[in-house]
Amino acid sequence: MTDGPTVAPGLSVEREDVTEDELRELGIDTSGASASDFKRYPVLSEGGWYIVIKNQKTMETVHRTKWTLLGPIKLVTDGLHIA
Repeated sequence: MTDGPTVAPGLSVEREDVTEDELRELGIDTSGASASDFKRYPVLSEGGWYIVIKNQKTMETVHRTKWTLLGPIKLVTDGLHIA
């Protein structure tokens, strides 16, 4: 018997490190911040799913690219070609 209700594990977002070279290639001005201050991860906004790079201290989005329609959800039919 348990002491209380158990909580199901939730979704988590893996925040990836960004290198100084990647930031430079994207034309991002770090304004004195180090590359370790920036992380890349998916976000859902009104416009759909995006992969963004944000300054983790200010939460400013410095770069974003459109991602897949359903984000992390992969359908069984993805890649299916019917002739």
